[in-house]
Amino acid sequence: MQIIFGTTNKRKVEDLQNIINEMNLDLEVLSMADIEWDRGEIEENGSTIEENSLIKASSILSFCREHNIEKPIITDDAGLFVDALNGEPGIYTGRYADDEIALNPSLPKYQCVIKLLNKLNGEKNRNATYKCCVTIMMPDGKYYQEIGESKGSISEEIIGELKRPYFYSVFMLEGTNVAFNSLKVKELDNTYRYSALRKSLKKFK
Repeated sequence: MQIIFGTTNKRKVEDLQNIINEMNLDLEVLSMADIEWDRGEIEENGSTIEENSLIKASSILSFCREHNIEKPIITDDAGLFVDALNGEPGIYTGRYADDEIALNPSLPKYQCVIKLLNKLNGEKNRNATYKCCVTIMMPDGKYYQEIGESKGSISEEIIGELKRPYFYSVFMLEGTNVAFNSLKVKELDNTYRYSALRKSLKKFK
């Protein structure tokens, strides 16, 4: 069976296919490019990661119905939720410093990390959680959602190499002093996104 993954990111497609293969599921992952998606970026205007994941799945379902494509759809949305900041950056994780960069284009691309560390300056409670919601939408419109979480804390300074996703340079997994960006592939295997994907894919067993 073919399943549509709501992404154009080849690495994410490969990651999902690897998980599917490990679970011995007879599924082939198609990307948005494979279905010739031509509607640009989907506007994620929900107030939660659950809503945003569902918005993406519903938009792809609408496209598929118009093009007579009947395949299950899988989408995800994720965010970093910091306790002391009432859940910020949350659903705005991917665009946390967009306004500041728009006003001052000379700011670094990782301004979001600087903004977060500045807001937490002097704060003792640095607990945070990475969350991912995965939606599986069937051709008839029925859908299922699963949540994956990784609890941890925000470091007081940037750790290691600064690369996307930028918050991985300051998020330390619970029980470790290692930032997410320093974890090896196998160490990331049971973290929030992979956990949500695995739970969701069990629907196909």
